[in-house]
Amino acid sequence: MTTLKTLGDSGSLVPWISRHATRPLGLLDALGKQARFYARALAWTPRAVFHYRREQVRLIAEVGMSNGTLAVVGGSAIITLFITFFAGITGGVQTYRALADLNLEALGGFTSAIINPRLLVPIVSGAALAATVGTGFTAQLGAMRISEEIDALEVMAVRSLPYLVSTRVVAGMFCVGPIFAMSLVGAWVGWKTTQVEFFGLSEGTYDHYMNTFMQPVDILFSFIQAVIVAMVVILIHTYYGYTASGGPAGVGLAVGRAVRTSLVAVLTVQLCVAMALYGGVNTFRISG
Repeated sequence: MTTLKTLGDSGSLVPWISRHATRPLGLLDALGKQARFYARALAWTPRAVFHYRREQVRLIAEVGMSNGTLAVVGGSAIITLFITFFAGITGGVQTYRALADLNLEALGGFTSAIINPRLLVPIVSGAALAATVGTGFTAQLGAMRISEEIDALEVMAVRSLPYLVSTRVVAGMFCVGPIFAMSLVGAWVGWKTTQVEFFGLSEGTYDHYMNTFMQPVDILFSFIQAVIVAMVVILIHTYYGYTASGGPAGVGLAVGRAVRTSLVAVLTVQLCVAMALYGGVNTFRISG
């Protein structure tokens, strides 16, 4: 009733229409600001590499080993390995049961060779990177923003964007290789453990189909997907941290928005990159 009265009031109708009509323009404006931020951050990467070497080394160590409790258990790479290991176990259970319904359990190695590098590892490692490294970047930069440390850097003639954002992008690119390798190993081990140790599939049969359908180009394409996903995740989280406002509560809101945006972006980028890489590639054929 309140909404109907508001719409019926001619004095309130025009502001209501104006507010809702400008929402798409506000969304485009926000996307434009983010695109400009990302372009500037990538353009400043050469300066970040050559002028802020000490900060770059510190960030590479932080991304690789993390800090606090995460450093005790081995850092982001080990955390990602455990996540993909259990994701591989889940995938192994589901694919084995699906193949068993068709009496094709022997193709368990085939499913691991195709699903893990093309789908599971890039998506899960991207989500794990957002949950570990990305949230840390957003919280760090957000705390610096609300405590005016970023403004202090600008006052001291230190360009805050290359010093705080571009260095983190470069650090993420340095560390994405070990993180990707650990993710791939974890997924393969989890998949094989499930089907061979739990369900009793012959290890020789599993390895035969795994080695037959595993193509080196799939590993290369998977790494390319992981690099692009990692770059997108780091850029999104640094943007929300760099532009945070509203005190400590605003930092918490920025972290939540960054996580939601990065998870959606991971799936979207994965879809686009996979279609670009695999759309015209015919690595195997199944005929009967």
